[in-house]
Parts: sequence; C-alpha cells; structure tokens
Amino acid sequence: MVDHVLPKQAANISADAADDEPRCFVAKLFGKRARNREAQEERILTAAMNCFIRSGFRGASMNEICSEAGMSPGALYRYFPSKEAIIEKIAATHRQQSAEILARMSQSNNIVDAITNVGLDHVRKMSMNDEGPGPRDSSARLFVEVRAESMRNESVAAICELHEGLMREELLAAFSAAKERGEIDPVTDLDLAVASLAAMGEGIIMRNFPAQGVPLEALEPVFRALAVGLLRPTKSLANK
Repeated sequence: MVDHVLPKQAANISADAADDEPRCFVAKLFGKRARNREAQEERILTAAMNCFIRSGFRGASMNEICSEAGMSPGALYRYFPSKEAIIEKIAATHRQQSAEILARMSQSNNIVDAITNVGLDHVRKMSMNDEGPGPRDSSARLFVEVRAESMRNESVAAICELHEGLMREELLAAFSAAKERGEIDPVTDLDLAVASLAAMGEGIIMRNFPAQGVPLEALEPVFRALAVGLLRPTKSLANK
C-alpha cells in the first residue's frame, strides 16, 4: 500500500513545484523592474538636485536635467512629467527623514532635550549628509531654492505646506502632552509656539552654518535656549 502512495505524493510535489515556477518568474521580473525604476528615479533626482543648486529652480529647465542625467526627454518624462513632480518626490523623501527624526522624540522624557535633538538632527541631515552624490549640504542648498520658489509657485507651496503640516502635527502633539503633564508653561499658545520654533529652525538650516565652519556642537545651546525661552520648562521637568 505504501509503495502505491509514495509515487503519487512525489507526483503531487512535482506538480506543485511546476506551478510555483511561473509565479517565481513573475515575482522576480516585477522585482527587477521595480529596482530598475528606483535606480532611474534616483538618477533623475540626483541630476535635478545638481541643476536646481547650480541654476536655481526657475533657471533649471527639464532639458538641462535631461542632459545632466544623460537621458532623452521622452525617457525622463516617463518618470517625472514636470519639475514640480521632481520636487514632490524630493519633498516626500525629506518628509520621511523628518518623520524618523521626530519619532525619536518619544525616546526622551525631557521635552527640551527632545526639541534640541530634533533641531540638531535636522541640521545634521540637511547640511552634513554623507550619503549619496553631490556636496554634503545639497539638501540645505536645495531647501533654500524650494523655499524661494514656494513664494511664487502654488504647486510648490502646496508641497511645502504638506511637509510642514505633518511636522507641526508631531510637534504640537508632543508639546500638548508635555503641557498636560505640567512640564512646560509656554509663553504663547501651542500653535504659535510650534510655528515659531519651526520658523527659527528653518532659518538656521537656511543659513547653513556648518558650511560656514560652525561646528554642530555650537548649535546645541542655541536650540536649547530657543526651546527653553518659548516653552518655559517648569520645576516638574527640571526634577526629572
């Protein structure tokens, strides 16, 4: 009886394996295509960042970006139909980086320490990034270009507002929790406190102090003083 069963089992296993082969091939094919697309997008984004920094957002044309990327216009437009679409992708990357930085606030039980570290981490990421091609402060220099363009271009302004809105929500939630715990007594309402700190942080990033030779450690007391001045930590926080 066993001798009759085993061959059937083996046949079933072989049939299952045969069914899996097309699925594996399709998965590998789509995986390869996805990786190729990511590589091409990264190639275009790097070229665009170089052009925006060199010529400004307005001065950089799609043709210039094509030339920098070594691609035909037809090939580039398959990935990004406009400069605004490129900026939206870059902004999405920055949103992800900011989200990761803000998520680390929960690791600290001191809101002033947390805000100080958020400021330093953003400067480090924008002005001292060792990842990828281009100068270390590419993100900071691009930030200035995008910020300037947002004053004239509604599409770019909407992209910036989305990015800033997500950051404000995270900061507002952290400030609200600290206030409920009796750890801070802000000089103004929380919405204005968040907006003010964000504006001052942006100004520090736009000044790009590390590129001027200012060490990151020198900015630590600056961010701390801003946080203390606006949030006014109470004795409850000091005793932690």
